[in-house]
Amino acid sequence: MAIQIPVREPCPYCENLAGRYSATAGEPPVVFEDDDTLSYLSPASLGGMPGHVLVIPKRHVETIFDLTREEEARLAHVCATAARVVRDILDPDGLVVLQRNGIAAEQTVPHVHFHVIPRREGTPFPPTEWVEVIPHSERMALAHRLRSAWPDAL
Repeated sequence: MAIQIPVREPCPYCENLAGRYSATAGEPPVVFEDDDTLSYLSPASLGGMPGHVLVIPKRHVETIFDLTREEEARLAHVCATAARVVRDILDPDGLVVLQRNGIAAEQTVPHVHFHVIPRREGTPFPPTEWVEVIPHSERMALAHRLRSAWPDAL
């Protein structure tokens, strides 16, 4: 039995990479970008505080099972670096790195991605109530802070 992947056309992450942004989220507040990956702030916080970073490969890949070894290594390194930068700049009580594959695992976007989520103690995870979108200007300012702390040699 194959893992069922959600259908979402067009892929919102590929749309972002093509420079087409949703009216709700706007242009992604980029924390880090290279030839193969993009890391940016999610519109909504899931851990009770701002700083939820999404890490994606630029190549459209639906699940972790479809990545090349090189992509696996690069994404793992970028995720670990994002976690360190979020920890150092935001001082969360904890941090979750999350990746889902298939509808049964609650994958909603058919493009492999990793969540780096800073957490505040006592905040339900996953959230049990609607989480408001953080204003774009606040996300852009926070992305600038995180980007400025990103190590030059990655």
